[in-house]
Amino acid sequence: MLAKHKRFTALAMFIGIIALLAMACSQPAPAAPAAPAGPSADEIRAIIQEEVANVPAPEPMMMPELPPPGPSAEEIAMMVQEAVEDAVPEGADAGEIGEMVESAVMMAQEDSLSGEDIEDLVSMAVMEAAESQPEPLSASEVQAIVAAAISAIPTPEPMMMPEPMMMGPSGDPIKIGTLFSYTGGLAPYGPAIRNGSDLAAELINDAGGILGRPVEPVHRDSGSSAQVATDSARGLITTEGVQAIVGALSSGVTIPVAQSVTIPNNTILMSPASTSPAISVLEDGDYVFRTAPSDAAQGVILARLAHELGYESAATMYINNPYGEGLSRVFTEHFEAAGGTVTAQVPHEDELPTYLSELENATADSPDVLVAMSYPIAAEVYLREAIEGGLIDTFLFVDGTKNQDMFDNLAQEGLNGMYGTAPGGEESDSKALYNYLSQERFGEEPGLFSGESFDAMAIIALAVEKAGVYESEAVRDALREVAAPPGIIVGPGEFAYAIELIQAGEDINYEGVSGSHDFDANGDVFNTIEIWMIEDGTITSTGRFETP
Repeated sequence: MLAKHKRFTALAMFIGIIALLAMACSQPAPAAPAAPAGPSADEIRAIIQEEVANVPAPEPMMMPELPPPGPSAEEIAMMVQEAVEDAVPEGADAGEIGEMVESAVMMAQEDSLSGEDIEDLVSMAVMEAAESQPEPLSASEVQAIVAAAISAIPTPEPMMMPEPMMMGPSGDPIKIGTLFSYTGGLAPYGPAIRNGSDLAAELINDAGGILGRPVEPVHRDSGSSAQVATDSARGLITTEGVQAIVGALSSGVTIPVAQSVTIPNNTILMSPASTSPAISVLEDGDYVFRTAPSDAAQGVILARLAHELGYESAATMYINNPYGEGLSRVFTEHFEAAGGTVTAQVPHEDELPTYLSELENATADSPDVLVAMSYPIAAEVYLREAIEGGLIDTFLFVDGTKNQDMFDNLAQEGLNGMYGTAPGGEESDSKALYNYLSQERFGEEPGLFSGESFDAMAIIALAVEKAGVYESEAVRDALREVAAPPGIIVGPGEFAYAIELIQAGEDINYEGVSGSHDFDANGDVFNTIEIWMIEDGTITSTGRFETP
């Protein structure tokens, strides 16, 4: 700030001196009345321009591109105006003017003004202060004053090249694996969920990386198959050397991956989307976590919603895996506790060409509503069959069927006004920032569970910084330290600040896109469940976010 003030003072002095010089020329000449009138304002300006143009330019240097030094055009204009207004023509002779110009030019040169900059400033000052004034100094006197000042400018010292700046993280990357679905029944969700983890890594790397190293997500397909996912998980651990994995999506995949691969290898597994209550009771050595809440919460909210909508009876069709079975069971328990009747719970396999047999079983007792607890590809088939076959036309949906492509394909089937539930955080600054960044980076709104994926990648990375080493046991022990109270609250846009706090020995509490992540002893979180609906064919939030 002091250097900037000095530069502005020098510029103001220089401009003021030019104004003084021009206005001093308006003094009555001490010589006889016959003395020559002296140069005009235009002639003075031409003389100064000529002298400034003769100043040798410093040798060109290979320097990094930097913003131009010195004040802005508006600041220069203001200084010129003030200098002209404050100029006092009395009491300055040619010698004093010469000394002051010399001092001002030298200071201006030190402030990296070019000859062109000085020339522009001189021209502005002369035009403002000297125009239409009688000027008794001769051209030779003015020329001598300016030439003497310019000749006194010292040759600038050669500049030392700055040390190379650290432009970002360097060294071996910290590889964090992911297991997302790009094939199988959950394939419609995989790319958007991958985007969430990629965006987190990009923002962390922009903040300097973790332990000074870049974070590198290593993506593998989990499909909707335990075999595909376990093979991918083994490759991530044995080939890529990851100490932590974000994934999988399906609970029916996450559980066997944990039991057969990650738990035996003491590798962290943090799912952004697996919601089965069965995950809470795994014997996992505290290596399994999730950033999405258990269906023990969604089932309660879904049952409450069904009762609120006036349904007295319901049937469920659910994907035959731990996710579907657990959600159907919790919904049934709480819907019946509220006085309702569940007429049937019908499991189904994924991606079959027809579900007419299962539909007939589910609708045999004419329930008021059919709850679709499936994945989009299968649900699209049986929802169309149910409506076109006249079996049932009233539905409730869950996170697995919260898919806009599915509803676009069913646009003619009359699903407007129907409701669903899904894990989702309330509106917040963190969520708004994430939505904006996702739109900017990927050109689309974030998809289901992409925020949970972002948070999982962020929490693991911050835990590595807290642990001081990328080793699974140390990172596991640091997860709760960076994601729960007590600590200074940090959000998705504050990774540089979070890393700085950790390095200073401070505790942090990461509050994420999808909510707080205060992991309990089972690695679970207790975030909110969003109630959504279909409006004009589009998935639309009702603005209601509830907890059991």
